[in-house]
Amino acid sequence: MTMGLWFLMILLAVLLAGLLGFWIGRATSNERRLIRELETELDNRMQELNRYRSAVNQHFDRTATLFAGMAGAYRDLYHHLAESCEELADKPTRERLEDRAGRLLANVPVRDNREPRIGAGGNERELDLKPPRPD
Repeated sequence: MTMGLWFLMILLAVLLAGLLGFWIGRATSNERRLIRELETELDNRMQELNRYRSAVNQHFDRTATLFAGMAGAYRDLYHHLAESCEELADKPTRERLEDRAGRLLANVPVRDNREPRIGAGGNERELDLKPPRPD
Protein backbone atom coordinates (compact mmCIF):
# COMPACT_ATOMS: atom_id res chain seq x y z
CA MET A 1 0.00 0.00 0.00
CA THR A 2 1.07 3.44 -0.71
CA MET A 3 1.56 6.17 1.78
CA GLY A 4 -1.40 8.15 0.43
CA LEU A 5 -3.72 5.19 0.90
CA TRP A 6 -2.54 4.70 4.52
CA PHE A 7 -3.01 8.38 5.19
CA LEU A 8 -6.55 8.24 3.74
CA MET A 9 -7.46 5.15 5.84
CA ILE A 10 -6.12 6.78 9.04
CA LEU A 11 -8.05 9.95 8.25
CA LEU A 12 -11.22 7.94 7.61
CA ALA A 13 -10.75 5.96 10.87
CA VAL A 14 -10.25 9.17 12.87
CA LEU A 15 -13.33 10.70 11.25
CA LEU A 16 -15.45 7.60 11.98
CA ALA A 17 -14.17 7.46 15.58
CA GLY A 18 -14.99 11.13 16.01
CA LEU A 19 -18.53 10.68 14.65
CA LEU A 20 -19.04 7.59 16.81
CA GLY A 21 -17.78 9.43 19.89
CA PHE A 22 -20.00 12.41 19.14
CA TRP A 23 -23.08 10.16 18.72
CA ILE A 24 -22.36 8.21 21.96
CA GLY A 25 -21.74 11.47 23.81
CA ARG A 26 -25.05 12.94 22.61
CA ALA A 27 -26.99 9.81 23.46
CA THR A 28 -25.62 9.57 27.00
CA SER A 29 -25.29 13.25 27.91
CA ASN A 30 -27.03 14.77 30.93
CA GLU A 31 -28.69 17.38 28.76
CA ARG A 32 -30.45 14.71 26.73
CA ARG A 33 -31.62 12.96 29.91
CA LEU A 34 -32.80 16.28 31.33
CA ILE A 35 -34.69 17.06 28.12
CA ARG A 36 -36.45 13.68 28.26
CA GLU A 37 -37.38 14.23 31.94
CA LEU A 38 -38.75 17.69 31.18
CA GLU A 39 -40.75 16.41 28.22
CA THR A 40 -42.23 13.67 30.41
CA GLU A 41 -43.08 16.18 33.14
CA LEU A 42 -44.64 18.52 30.56
CA ASP A 43 -46.79 15.67 29.21
CA ASN A 44 -47.93 14.78 32.75
CA ARG A 45 -48.79 18.43 33.49
CA MET A 46 -50.75 18.74 30.25
CA GLN A 47 -52.75 15.61 31.09
CA GLU A 48 -53.41 16.99 34.59
CA LEU A 49 -54.51 20.33 33.13
CA ASN A 50 -56.87 18.57 30.70
CA ARG A 51 -58.38 16.54 33.55
CA TYR A 52 -58.83 19.73 35.58
CA ARG A 53 -60.48 21.55 32.66
CA SER A 54 -62.80 18.60 32.15
CA ALA A 55 -63.74 18.61 35.84
CA VAL A 56 -64.41 22.37 35.73
CA ASN A 57 -66.60 21.97 32.63
CA GLN A 58 -68.55 19.13 34.26
CA HIS A 59 -68.98 21.20 37.44
CA PHE A 60 -70.41 24.20 35.61
CA ASP A 61 -72.61 22.02 33.42
CA ARG A 62 -74.08 20.37 36.53
CA THR A 63 -74.41 23.75 38.27
CA ALA A 64 -76.29 25.19 35.29
CA THR A 65 -78.62 22.17 35.25
CA LEU A 66 -79.30 22.46 38.98
CA PHE A 67 -79.81 26.21 38.73
CA ALA A 68 -82.29 25.82 35.86
CA GLY A 69 -84.23 23.27 37.93
CA MET A 70 -84.22 25.57 40.93
CA ALA A 71 -85.38 28.53 38.84
CA GLY A 72 -88.18 26.40 37.40
CA ALA A 73 -89.27 25.38 40.90
CA TYR A 74 -89.34 29.03 42.02
CA ARG A 75 -91.32 29.94 38.91
CA ASP A 76 -93.84 27.16 39.62
CA LEU A 77 -94.13 28.32 43.23
CA TYR A 78 -94.76 31.88 42.07
CA HIS A 79 -97.45 30.72 39.66
CA HIS A 80 -99.11 28.77 42.45
CA LEU A 81 -98.96 31.80 44.75
CA ALA A 82 -100.23 34.14 42.04
CA GLU A 83 -103.15 31.87 41.16
CA SER A 84 -104.05 31.46 44.84
CA CYS A 85 -103.64 35.17 45.43
CA GLU A 86 -106.07 35.94 42.60
CA GLU A 87 -108.70 33.81 44.28
CA LEU A 88 -108.03 34.45 47.96
CA ALA A 89 -106.31 37.81 48.49
CA ASP A 90 -107.32 41.43 48.10
CA LYS A 91 -105.88 43.79 45.48
CA PRO A 92 -103.05 45.31 47.59
CA THR A 93 -101.78 41.83 48.47
CA ARG A 94 -101.87 40.80 44.81
CA GLU A 95 -99.93 43.92 43.84
CA ARG A 96 -97.30 43.27 46.52
CA LEU A 97 -96.86 39.69 45.31
CA GLU A 98 -96.43 40.81 41.72
CA ASP A 99 -94.12 43.64 42.74
CA ARG A 100 -91.88 41.52 44.96
CA ALA A 101 -91.87 38.01 43.50
CA GLY A 102 -92.71 38.94 39.91
CA ARG A 103 -89.65 41.15 39.69
CA LEU A 104 -87.39 38.31 40.80
CA LEU A 105 -88.82 35.87 38.27
CA ALA A 106 -89.12 38.29 35.36
CA ASN A 107 -86.21 36.80 33.43
CA VAL A 108 -87.21 33.17 34.03
CA PRO A 109 -88.87 31.83 30.88
CA VAL A 110 -92.45 30.66 31.25
CA ARG A 111 -93.26 27.20 29.94
CA ASP A 112 -95.23 27.28 26.70
CA ASN A 113 -97.23 24.18 27.61
CA ARG A 114 -99.03 25.91 30.51
CA GLU A 115 -102.75 25.99 30.02
CA PRO A 116 -104.40 29.35 30.75
CA ARG A 117 -106.66 29.39 33.75
CA ILE A 118 -110.34 30.28 33.34
CA GLY A 119 -111.45 32.83 35.93
CA ALA A 120 -114.82 33.18 37.63
CA GLY A 121 -116.10 35.48 34.87
CA GLY A 122 -115.08 33.04 32.14
CA ASN A 123 -112.11 35.18 31.14
CA GLU A 124 -108.70 33.66 30.52
CA ARG A 125 -106.03 35.09 32.79
CA GLU A 126 -102.31 34.98 32.25
CA LEU A 127 -99.81 35.73 34.93
CA ASP A 128 -97.77 38.78 34.11
CA LEU A 129 -94.19 38.15 35.16
CA LYS A 130 -92.77 41.33 33.67
CA PRO A 131 -91.26 43.65 36.26
CA PRO A 132 -92.49 47.22 36.46
CA ARG A 133 -90.53 49.54 34.20
CA PRO A 134 -88.05 51.73 36.09
CA ASP A 135 -88.88 55.41 35.96
